[in-house]
Amino acid sequence: MDQRSTLENCKSQIEDKLNWGSSDHWQNQEFEELSQIIFYKTGVNLSHTTLKRVWGRVKYESQPSISTLDALAKYLGHSSWSAYKRAQATSHPSIKFKLSILKSKQAVLALALVILISFSSWYIVTNNLKDTSALSAQLNFESSYTSKGLPNTVIFTFNASHIEADQLIIQQSWDKRKRISVSKDQTTATSVYYYPGYFRSKFVADEVVLKESDVYIQTEGWMATINSDPYPIYLNDGDLVKSEKLTLASSGLSRLQKAEKPVGFHYYSPEKRISGDEFNFETRIRYRQENQNSPCKFTKVVLHFSEGAFLIPIVIPGCVGEIGLMAMDTYLSGKENDLSALGLSLQDWQIINISSHNKTLKVSMGGQMISAQYEMNPGYLVGVSYQFDGVGEVDYLTLANTKTSWDFDEKF
Repeated sequence: MDQRSTLENCKSQIEDKLNWGSSDHWQNQEFEELSQIIFYKTGVNLSHTTLKRVWGRVKYESQPSISTLDALAKYLGHSSWSAYKRAQATSHPSIKFKLSILKSKQAVLALALVILISFSSWYIVTNNLKDTSALSAQLNFESSYTSKGLPNTVIFTFNASHIEADQLIIQQSWDKRKRISVSKDQTTATSVYYYPGYFRSKFVADEVVLKESDVYIQTEGWMATINSDPYPIYLNDGDLVKSEKLTLASSGLSRLQKAEKPVGFHYYSPEKRISGDEFNFETRIRYRQENQNSPCKFTKVVLHFSEGAFLIPIVIPGCVGEIGLMAMDTYLSGKENDLSALGLSLQDWQIINISSHNKTLKVSMGGQMISAQYEMNPGYLVGVSYQFDGVGEVDYLTLANTKTSWDFDEKF
C-alpha cells in the first residue's frame, strides 16, 4: 500500500472512530474539536488548519510531515506512523504469491531467503530498540547552555550512530509539541528555550525514550513576560512592581496595551527544595485590569517541580468546559469532567488553596473544592508561575511543608 493509500485509509479509520459522519460535511468546529481530541490522547498539538490540509479542505501541495502522521497513527493506537504502515501492510498485503509460479527449488529457496533476511532485519532493529540500557550507554546525551537569561539556546550533544530507528527526536520537555528531528549522523543539535523552567529533555527513538538530560532555565528573582506568539516579550525590572504586591508598573502597562496578550509572572530558583509529595500552597490574586478580548478570562497558577507540574486553570464559571487541570501524570479535561470548582471571577481578591498529600492534589477556592489523584513522584520545587489574560495582581503566596516554608508577603 503506497503512502497516499495508507493516509486515506488512516483518515477513514479516524472518521469511523469519531462517528461524526462523512468529513465532506465537517465544518471548522469539527476540525478544532479533532485537534483537541488528538492533543488530549497523544500530547501532540496539531492545529485545525493542519488537519484541514490533511483532509484536503485547504489547498496544500506538500505531504504531511512525519510528526503529523505520527500523531494520527497514535490517535488510532499505534506507536508511530511506521508502526501503522506495518500494521496496514500485514492486514492488506500488497503482493500475493501464487504457489504455481514457484516451480523450482531455487525459487523456493530464494523466497525463503528473502523472508529470513527480512525477519532477521526486523528482529535486529526491534531487539536493538528493546535493549535501551546498551543504547543509552553509548548515546552520551548531554546538554549545555550558551548563556544565562532568556532566550537561551541549549546545545545537545549525542552519539546516535549505533541506533537503527525510523525516527530520532529530541524533545524539549514533557510537552510532545516541542520536538526537533535529528539524524543518526548528527552529533550536535540546538533548541531555543524562550521561557524559564525546569525541563527534562529527552532523546527519543521511535517513541522509545532512551535518555534524559535536565535543563534548568532560572530567573533572578521574579520576572515577567507578555506571552505573545511566536516569541514572548520580556519585561524589564522597571516594568514590575515588587513591593506590597506583584503587578505591572506603568511602563509595563504601556507595553502590554500594545500587545494585548497574557502576562506571566515567573520565579525559578534552586534555593527552595520543598517536596511535591506533601505541601500546602496559598495565594491571593485578582485581576487589576481584564483583557476585554478574552471572554473566558483565563488565569493559570503553575507549581513546577523537578519531575512534573501542577497546573491549575481558573476561568469565569461559563467557560469551565474549555480548560484542563494537570496534576503530574493526570490530566482532567473540562470536556469530560466537572471542573466547575475552577470557575471563579477574579474581579475581586480571591484566596486560592492548593495542597498535595498521599498522591492527591486538592484545589479550594470560592467555597468549592476539586481533587485529582496522580501516580508519579513530583520531586522538589523548582519554580512558580502565574498567567493572567490581562493585568493581574498577586498579594502574597505561601508554600510550605513540615520541613520547609517559602513566603512572599508584601516583599516580592
